[in-house]
Amino acid sequence: MADITAKVFKYDPSVDDAPTFVTYEVDWVDDESGIMSALQVLHAVNEQEQLGYDWCCHSGLCNRCSMRVDGKAGLACWTPIEPGEHTFEPLAGFPVIRDLVVDKSDAYDKLVSVDVSIKTSSPMTTAKAIDFDLYWNTLERLNMCRECMCCYSVCPKIQEEGLGGRFVGPTAMMGIAQRYLDTEDESDRLAQSVYAGIFECDLCGECNKVCPAYIGIADIIAKMQEDAEARGLKPGETPYELY
Repeated sequence: MADITAKVFKYDPSVDDAPTFVTYEVDWVDDESGIMSALQVLHAVNEQEQLGYDWCCHSGLCNRCSMRVDGKAGLACWTPIEPGEHTFEPLAGFPVIRDLVVDKSDAYDKLVSVDVSIKTSSPMTTAKAIDFDLYWNTLERLNMCRECMCCYSVCPKIQEEGLGGRFVGPTAMMGIAQRYLDTEDESDRLAQSVYAGIFECDLCGECNKVCPAYIGIADIIAKMQEDAEARGLKPGETPYELY
């Protein structure tokens, strides 16, 4: 008897009327780590029947294997699996291309739209020293964002309004935050965050729970909301409408 029962979401919108779940039996693979990942399970499933899923690095860096395993968004290559029954589904809130592969292009468009390149009034000709704590505990942490869009899949505001709403979403907002906290950037990133809908976030913290890079997304947004309100940038507190 197989050690793992994998219930896998199957759907090809080009030919299927509706999604279904197909069950596969997979043997446990034991190695020196003592851990079998969700991605290894999918590889075993794919040997039985062709499956639509995406992956590349196997090390939690490329973002391509983001999906829901047992209802929780995450990277399949980083999700440990124990013997028993497990469910594999695509990220919530994204159009399904096939099976576990979703179209994240609208979310990536939001990320590109915030333009996270450093803005300065004159060309940067030398590399300046950065405070160690600022670099290691803040900027480098933000730089570890996988852009996997797991946070988008659990954000109530995004799930409710879609990517056409005011809020650019957690990943794009962290791009703005990275430059707001960067002492080299000279643009008004705080005002940009307000235009990008930072006050639409209700700080539920669901994004924090699924971030593979362990970025405190809601905590950073809360700090920027506080700073924006202190500057009088909160919508309704200025003589003009920021939206």
